[in-house]
This record gives sequence, C-alpha cells and structure tokens, in this order.
Amino acid sequence: MEESNRQKWERYIQNLRRVRTLSRPQFPPETAPEFLLEAIQGNAVRCFDLMKENNALLGELVYTRDAKTLSDSDIAELEEAAGRLFNYANSEDCGVAYKIHELLLKAARFRDDVPMIVRELYYNGITLHYINVRDEDHDVNLLWPRIHAFFLEGANYIARYEELDKETRQYIIRCVGNIRLEVSRKTKEDCHRYMELFDLAMGIITSPYYQELDPDIPWARFTYSMHLDQITLMAYLRHCKDPEVAERVLRSASYVYEHQKKNAGEESRQQNWRVSYFYHAALYHAGKGTARAVVEDLLEIIGQTGEQDYSPDGINRNLTGAAYLFYYEAFLSEQDRAELADRIAKERAAAHRYLDEMPGNEYPRVASVAIRELITAQSDTKEIDNRKILESILSGHKPTYVHSTMVAHLTRVLLRRMVETNPAALIGLLGCKTAAEVQARKPELLQTAYECGLYHDVGKSAVIMYIDTNSRSLLEEEFCCIQSHPVIGCSLLREAGYEEHLAPAALYHHCFYNGQGGYPRDVPPCPQDIKGIVDVLTVADSLDAATDNIGRCYNRAKPLRTLVGELQAQSGTRYAPDVVALFRDETFCKVLAQKLDAERKKVYLHAYHAAE
Repeated sequence: MEESNRQKWERYIQNLRRVRTLSRPQFPPETAPEFLLEAIQGNAVRCFDLMKENNALLGELVYTRDAKTLSDSDIAELEEAAGRLFNYANSEDCGVAYKIHELLLKAARFRDDVPMIVRELYYNGITLHYINVRDEDHDVNLLWPRIHAFFLEGANYIARYEELDKETRQYIIRCVGNIRLEVSRKTKEDCHRYMELFDLAMGIITSPYYQELDPDIPWARFTYSMHLDQITLMAYLRHCKDPEVAERVLRSASYVYEHQKKNAGEESRQQNWRVSYFYHAALYHAGKGTARAVVEDLLEIIGQTGEQDYSPDGINRNLTGAAYLFYYEAFLSEQDRAELADRIAKERAAAHRYLDEMPGNEYPRVASVAIRELITAQSDTKEIDNRKILESILSGHKPTYVHSTMVAHLTRVLLRRMVETNPAALIGLLGCKTAAEVQARKPELLQTAYECGLYHDVGKSAVIMYIDTNSRSLLEEEFCCIQSHPVIGCSLLREAGYEEHLAPAALYHHCFYNGQGGYPRDVPPCPQDIKGIVDVLTVADSLDAATDNIGRCYNRAKPLRTLVGELQAQSGTRYAPDVVALFRDETFCKVLAQKLDAERKKVYLHAYHAAE
C-alpha cells in the first residue's frame, strides 16, 4: 500500500527525533574507549542516512511542489504539517515550517484568498523570526527586513478590517503588534523608531473601537506582550542615559509588574522570573529607585533558585541573574557595597561553582546565551575567570568542543612547522621583525596559535540550533545565520578581554586569503600582527572539518591526501600559499595523518569522559 503524505510527514518527524537522540549520546564514565568511538561513529553514519532520507522527503513534500496546483486537501495537509513542526521557541523544525508557509503564501496569492494571505503573512513572519539570529549586543539581526515586510503587509490589511472574518482580524492584530519586533534597539535612533512603531500598534490594540468590535480577541494578552517586549529597551539603557526611553521602560515595567502580581499562578507563558528585576531596574534608570533595590531583588531571585538547578529557568536565574547582579553592583554606593559585600561574594562564588559543575552534555541553548550575558556584564572585573566561562561555552556542546580542540592542536602543529621550515613567512606576526625573532619567540607564538584555534568558534554558541540541524540539509536562511558566528565570536572575545589576538582570529577565520571570498564580507583586511596565525587557522579549520571520520558523517570524510589536493587547488585564493606549501613534504603529511587520527580519538574520549 502506497504511503500517504501524512505518513511521510510522520516518518520525517520521527527521523528528526531519532537524529536528535543519536547526535547527543551519553556514556557512563566506565565505558570502554573502543565501544564509545564505535558508537559515536555508528551514530554519525545513521544520522547521515536519515539526513539523506529526510532530504528526499522534503524534496517531494515541499521543495518541488507547485503553489499554483495545490488543492484544498493539499493545503490542509501542509497546514497540519507546519502546525506539527512549529511551536514558537519549542519547535520541532522551524526552518521547514517556514518553507511550508512560504509555499502556502504563494498559493494564497495565486488564489487571491485574502484570509489565507493574511494568515500566511503572519506565519511567514513569525517562523522566520524564530529562525533569525537576533543579538543586539553583537549587532546581529540578519533577516529582519524580510520579517518586517511580512508583518507590515499583514498589518496594512487593517484598512479592510471590518469586511474580514474574526479569525483573519486576529491575524491582522498580531501583525500590527509585531511590526516593531525586528527593529534594532542598539542606538538612540533605533529606540525612538521602535517606540514610534510601538505607539502605532498600541493605539490599535487599546482602541475601544476595535475592542468593542471584537470583544473575544485577547486584547489584554496582546497589551501585556507589547509592554513586556518594550522592556527590552533596558539593554540600551545599560549603556546610555536617555530619560525619555527610561520613562517608557518604567511605564511598561510597572504595567507588567502589576499584571503579574494580579495574575500570579495563571498562564505560565505570561509569568516571567525577570519581572521584579525589570521593575526595580526600570525605577533605577528613570532616577526613581536605587541600585541597591535592584541588587537586593536579584540576590533574592538567585537565592530562591537551587544551585544544582540546570533547567532552562534555573540556568537563567543562576547565570543571567548573576550577570545583572554584577552589572548593577558597580553602581552601589560605598556604604551599600560594604553592607552587601558578603552576600554578593557568596553569589559570585556560587556562579563560579555553577559553571564548574554544569553538566557537559548538550545543555540547553539558553545556557550559552546566559553565559555570554555573564561575560558582557562583568567585562570590567576578573572575579570570575572569563577564560573559564569561555571554556564552559565550548564544553557545553560536545561537537564544537571536539572541533575547537582539534583545530587548536592543528593550528599549533602547522605553525610549529612553519617556524621550523619558513620563519621568514611569519615576520610581522605578533610584532616579530626578523626570522630570528620568530624562532626565538616560538613558545609564545605556538601558545597564541593554540588559543586562537581553541576559541575561534566560540560565536557558535549563538547558532547552536542550526549547528545541530543534522537531520536535513541547511536552508539558505539558516546558513546565513550560521555565517554570523565569526562576528559574534569576535565581539564576545573582546568583551572577555581578549581583543588583541583571539578576537580578530575568530573574526577572520572564514575569510579567504586573498580577501575575495568567505565571510564576513564587510570587514577591513586582517591585521598583519595576527594574519600569520589566521592563515594557519583557516587551513586547520578546513582540515579537521573535512577529515573527521568519527563524529561527523564519515561517508563524507576525506583522506588527508584528498584534502591536500583541494588545498593546493585553492592556494593563493582561499588558503595562504606558505601554509599550503607545508603539505608538499610527503613525510610530514604521513606523520600528520597518523598523529591526527590518534589525537582525534583522544579528544573524543575526553569529551565524552571515557576512561583511556
């Protein structure tokens, strides 16, 4: 009996879940090394097979479908599939849900079906919003023009509001509320543009006319969500004084604070542990409260949270709460600081312990975000070692940890070979003026190279959801977001105090040697005092990614000899000729291949805590 499309979607979803399990294996400490490596490799092979199967399913079910020929039953079937795949922040597969809604919007436009158009404009905007990387601290918001355009077009149907059915009206109101969603909040101009759109949307949402016309629409929930979102302008206030913005934030924080007190215990989606902090911090920024009130509120929030609570909420309270605490501590009076010193020191030590004891196997993405906030908040203090925090980011995602450790090892090996065989090519590196100085400073250069390799991908903490998409090929929109990781990594390393060498290495490691390709595109040439290491790092990065035959889909892993041919073909364009020249030595390549295999096994065993 032929498999129905509904059954094919069920198979796709089960494959998604299977890959998610296979790609996150856990092993007891006593696991035999041979078994562990075989299990990881076997899982990678199975994931690769499932990925091929899912790609074929998506090609049939979505990618090759013609929007003009979709029947009513086809549309209903696709809507059902999208509903199963998308659930805001808890989606099975937000990317494919977006592609389904993209197809459905084309069908709606072809049919000139206004209710369907409005509905699909909303779902195109909201699914793309959850794909998008939005990180105002690092100035990344890649897909916002498309997202904003979807919501704005949907909002414009307010002009035809009265002639449309109630369900369509709700989607119009959602689009109206979301037109401010992707607006940046980094500068004064950004914030004031956001507030203009906020006022425009709120004028409709709170209008007696629309509320009386549709009393069943959850207007209070929309109003609450609008105010909760406006509080995000507080990130701007932590960097800039702006009385007008501060008053607006206080107004929203007060509304949310009172609403949450009044509705305590009701809908969990509208309960937020930060609300009390938001309120006291908003008072402080508006000049109507004290830093002490903010700090005491945060101390209470963190104190009420279990020190071993590694749920997403626990991570947020223990780490993000600590980040806010350390920020506002700087604004305490001398007397307040003295009186609260012991309690703050206790929480600082607790945050340190929390990081040390955080489970190393695939903690939620929220942990990466919280840890990055911790670095940002305490960038001017060293009470918590930022290097340890960076290591926590890496260790929390084992594939990134393994890759980063291997790239660090390879960068050091290749740079050592260059120092020994062609030191003149490294003149200028870390200020070395002669080949003799390059050789004399060899230990320093190698240590810097290792650290640049180790932290080159720390920005992937912001794009874990795409890196973990092993069940199908990445969408163009997802790959666009992955390409933001060098910029985020560079900013994060600067905030952590490693601006001189580690930050530029992270920024430039995907840029072509000749400056004519790779990413990011809009950056000046790599500084000469670090370019020698970046050139080596770029080769090391490709070398590990292409030859890993354990944890990656090893059907695609390449022998070192094959990769060398590719390096040579792109010498002078993507890769530095002086680095590629190292691989002309057959003996060096043979020894490197052997050591590479042994080192990779060692790193995998360490990452998964197997006894050697």
